Amino acid sequence: MIIERRVSGLLIVATLGAALFLALLPLPDALSAVRPAIYPATVLFWVLMQPMSFGLIAAWCCGILIDVIYGTPFGEHGLAMAVAGYAVIRLRDLLWTFPVWQQSVLLLPVFILYEFVLFWIDGVAGAEVNQWWRWLPVLTTTVIWPFWASLLERIAEFEVG
Repeated sequence: MIIERRVSGLLIVATLGAALFLALLPLPDALSAVRPAIYPATVLFWVLMQPMSFGLIAAWCCGILIDVIYGTPFGEHGLAMAVAGYAVIRLRDLLWTFPVWQQSVLLLPVFILYEFVLFWIDGVAGAEVNQWWRWLPVLTTTVIWPFWASLLERIAEFEVG
């Protein structure tokens, strides 16, 4: 497990850059509705794996970056990432006792919490909110979590040694 070893900041930035690229990649409208939240999943992976070097402030900064790119109300994704990151840190000891596919089930409420914070802020800000389609990425993110987390863990193990 890479939890015992510290990975380089360059690796974290590279994986976040790759996830951001995947998040911004244009998709057809039919697939866009079910696009997994790959960038938040990557941020939460690093919060889970490296909470001392990549914690709540880093998660908040990553969320602010998404706010700037998407043009959403400033701090919306930052708050959602920080709240979800806090939940991951609180669940961290429990998450390590399960295999990665069961972690995805335990992380489902965290992904729901992340999306709920966005939903709530959009509602308060008066943005048009599609109540049903907005929850599909929660399900697809939960489904891809075992594969994405395993890939990121293998990359980190390769880098660490």
